[in-house]
Amino acid sequence: MKVTDIDLRKMLLFEPDSGRLLLGKERYLLFRQEAFAMLRKVLMDQLGPQLFRSILSQFGYRCGYGDYAALNKDFEWDSEVDRMGAGPVMHTWEGIVRADPTFLEFDRSRGHFHMKGTWKNSYEAEIHLQQFGPSQAAVCHTLTGYASGWCSAFIGFEVVAIEPTCIARGDSICTFHIQPPSAWGPEAAPWKDSLNTTDYSLSKELELKIATIEHQAQAIRELATPVIEIWDDILALPIIGQLDAERGADLLQSTLSAITNHNAKCVILDITGVEQVDTGTAGQIVKVVRAAELLGTRCVLTGVRSQVAHTLVGLGIELGGVRTLRTLKDGLRDCMKFLQKGRN
Repeated sequence: MKVTDIDLRKMLLFEPDSGRLLLGKERYLLFRQEAFAMLRKVLMDQLGPQLFRSILSQFGYRCGYGDYAALNKDFEWDSEVDRMGAGPVMHTWEGIVRADPTFLEFDRSRGHFHMKGTWKNSYEAEIHLQQFGPSQAAVCHTLTGYASGWCSAFIGFEVVAIEPTCIARGDSICTFHIQPPSAWGPEAAPWKDSLNTTDYSLSKELELKIATIEHQAQAIRELATPVIEIWDDILALPIIGQLDAERGADLLQSTLSAITNHNAKCVILDITGVEQVDTGTAGQIVKVVRAAELLGTRCVLTGVRSQVAHTLVGLGIELGGVRTLRTLKDGLRDCMKFLQKGRN
């Protein structure tokens, strides 16, 4: 079979009754370009540019390597040039890119492979410009990955494809250049790094990102529920915003830890920064008060504004005998009087 014999209009077998599309024995899938555009955007937003590039590059590499094996299992090629050229021609027929090799030279016995060409109408460059605008670097990551995988499978040793020019960064055309890793200088480092990132390192980087996010979330929660020692034996907990179940659990833990660490006798819960109070919020406050009392600590609730008081009455919420005062200053004065009595 010659590479010029490839014609997907004749080679594809549509089986709507079974919900399959076949090329030989291999199943193919059709997706709108917009669907993959959304996947790229999600990957970029969630993972960041480095991990995003690695995943797309390795996806392309495995597609190229696998496609080479699948096509060579189903078809007999007239020459090695036809065998090699099937990859670019398939990409062209699949609507991924118009791939035009302009130079090809290889010698397996010497470990030599050298290929150059152009990509026209790259789907990756097109959707990148639509979603993110002009880029400072080449963006056809699945294309370079595919070229690396296909050519590596063909020649029998590793080669790396790079993209010297890309329309997404303002060049007039996308181009590719493929050689063994040892033939490249530092200009190929980004493409080498993307392909050399292993499953283990990808998962570790994901774990680090998740750990960083969790650490930042914990820091935010701690800032949102600070425990302040405002006087000897007196702690203050200013609560700002909504007090949901997760934040309530953090508040309870931080309060009990602070009481133990400071041997506090009094705790002031100030809700001046709470705009709305519902049954859930009130329940969390009562839970903190009751837990503190079990440690022998007196609790005072301050900052109950008229709107909040009206809501509590309207909802029929009982604070269970919790002492309430208008301001943090009033709460501090009340606690100091309580401590003074205890010392007398």
